[in-house]
Amino acid sequence: MAEERKQKMLLVVNPVSGKKLAKQYMMRIINRFDQAGYSVTACCTQINKNAYEVVRSRGLEFDIVVCCGGDGTLKETICGVMELGTDIPVGYLPMGSTNDFAHSLNIPTDVYAAVEAIINGEPKPVDIGKFGDEYFIYVAAFGNFTAISYSANQKIKNVLGKNAYYLQAVHDFFHMKPFHARVEADGEFFEGDYFYGAASNSYGVGGMPVLHNMGVEFDDGLHELVLVEMFKNPAEILALANDMVQKSVAENKLVTIRHCKHIKFMFDTPTPFTLDGEFGGDQTEVEATTLKHAVRIIVQKPEWVPLDEKEASEFVCEQPTE
Repeated sequence: MAEERKQKMLLVVNPVSGKKLAKQYMMRIINRFDQAGYSVTACCTQINKNAYEVVRSRGLEFDIVVCCGGDGTLKETICGVMELGTDIPVGYLPMGSTNDFAHSLNIPTDVYAAVEAIINGEPKPVDIGKFGDEYFIYVAAFGNFTAISYSANQKIKNVLGKNAYYLQAVHDFFHMKPFHARVEADGEFFEGDYFYGAASNSYGVGGMPVLHNMGVEFDDGLHELVLVEMFKNPAEILALANDMVQKSVAENKLVTIRHCKHIKFMFDTPTPFTLDGEFGGDQTEVEATTLKHAVRIIVQKPEWVPLDEKEASEFVCEQPTE
């Protein structure tokens, strides 16, 4: 009887994401996938958008693409898959500083559990956003604190993880300002001075579960418009912070949330955006639209019971000391 063909896997690894855990675990990850019946080809990213270039140029040679890194690496990988114009499932081993999208999709952030979730999981259709001529995976945002993810020092992020963002936030707190914007969302119009605005497809941004329990679905063909008016006094800041902790942001008088397919942002002056934690350019007028079921991401099955304690303990590496 002929031997069953192994599935060919392209493993794209960002060795500097988060706390540089990827390079610590790389051989164990490859060995586990090999044991599970995959023929693995691993590539490490070296330059900006390298994950995109690798997937775009080589993705058609494989049955599955798995990326190992942060949300930025996931974005580059998905953009590469979408450029191929084919239905290749994407696996994600989250090793970034916050892993917002992984938390939203219930993808484990424990390395062993994430590997097993790909092996035992199933592809889930997920919506992707189009922002001008670019794609975004889970958020396109403007306003205060949105630059934190790319302005925080990478070396500090490698050491402190998402705490590096909190340190940057303390610095940015004293430089808050309003952003005047006009927004059209599926025919509904808004205008005001905003503290923050976004087209989002995630429960959380920057590690904060801002939209948890607010009707967010990742395959409904809709994004969430989030607009937060600028604070007028410290009491409003404290009230919003409390609502975020209580996961009741939708009840705050400063917050507007809509579920929509098409959002148009308009500004009087060029305004910087962040796309999935990376700089998205200075915009005066830009449209965000939803591409329904644009990609399939592998998620763990609800009934799957993950860890064998012995195997998990053998898989664990010591944390890097550099």
